[in-house]
Amino acid sequence: MAIPKIVRVSINLDKIDEKFVVKGKKGRYLNVALINTPDSPYGNDYMASQDLTKEAREAGERGAILGNAQAWNLGEGTPATKQDAQPKGGTAPKGDDLPF
Repeated sequence: MAIPKIVRVSINLDKIDEKFVVKGKKGRYLNVALINTPDSPYGNDYMASQDLTKEAREAGERGAILGNAQAWNLGEGTPATKQDAQPKGGTAPKGDDLPF
């Protein structure tokens, strides 16, 4: 069974573009996109960006970078590692014994 994970996000509220805050029946909402950044030199797994409307994206606008996120193993309090995401059962054998 896979270890449950939690993603913790840190958002800079001063960078939110209010024109993309959506008013709903139960309050105001901000749509955020988490973009996977596995090669981040800072140890973050995701970049948090303000999500835009389809029209704004088609017009070439880019969402403000609001912060970053890191995946954690739920209940263990440790950062998730790339090794956690590896499929179980080992890796493909290395060498010249391939049939082609």
